[in-house]
Amino acid sequence: MDLPLKKPVTTGGIKPLALLLFAFFSLTCYPQKSMNETEFTRVYLESLRKAFSSATFRIDSDLKITAEDHGKEFTFYLENAFSEYKSQPASIDEVINRYIKSSSGLFTENDFINLSRVIPMIKPAEYLNEVKRISAESGKGKESGIVWEKYNDDLIIVYAEDTGQSFAQLSQENFEKLNIGRDSLLKLSVDNLNSILPEISRMGANGAYGIAAGGNFEASLILIKDIWTKENFPVDGEFVIAVPNRDLLFVTGSNNKTEIEKIRIIAEESYNTGSYPISPYLFKWNGNRFEKFE
Repeated sequence: MDLPLKKPVTTGGIKPLALLLFAFFSLTCYPQKSMNETEFTRVYLESLRKAFSSATFRIDSDLKITAEDHGKEFTFYLENAFSEYKSQPASIDEVINRYIKSSSGLFTENDFINLSRVIPMIKPAEYLNEVKRISAESGKGKESGIVWEKYNDDLIIVYAEDTGQSFAQLSQENFEKLNIGRDSLLKLSVDNLNSILPEISRMGANGAYGIAAGGNFEASLILIKDIWTKENFPVDGEFVIAVPNRDLLFVTGSNNKTEIEKIRIIAEESYNTGSYPISPYLFKWNGNRFEKFE
């Protein structure tokens, strides 16, 4: 498959969608002993203390830890880390270390924004409510302050800087320092995304595919309009996709009822059990963007 991206693309039946579904359900349904939310929060707290010895930490509630460092206060919400851990309890060290590493930028002073690393990220529309709640709890009062725009009735685009270790959401204050127009931000960020994408893989057959892009950018691929062609994805009918999580993207055709139902099942299951949930729904291409598919 020759996608119009600047990174190489691999294909070749890596996993038919049926096998991908089987592997997913085997993983999420296999009974394993694991820690509860209280135990996980305590383990996470000890890891934070070891990683950032200059800061002080306290547990506010299960899956919520507050840090204070040099007059700054941060709140760690552990829901995504806990969800990822629950799917593979044996991976606790890897999961916690990865999430803590991604938080290291919070403890350094850096107002510089690398414009060439600002990318678009797909989030559920209700994410704004969560950001508003967090802002209220932290005493900031204002709603979010992040830079975002509507994609459709269920999804939004949030702009962030890819620092290499984490994604730092672009604030209104920092956006104003960039001296670029809001109307040019989406195109610029999509171009940036295109330039930093890792290898793209199309998996599957028979008109139903899973798309892999390194584990962080799969959902954002819906913003690269040029890739959505029948040459790239030979499906029956219009493109129908699922983006249940940030790292999962499935596509089939609107006339392929059997595969639509398979994708619908995995979307609902992954949304409820996976990390960085986006949507349990399916979306259909209208020639310009994806809209909710009933």
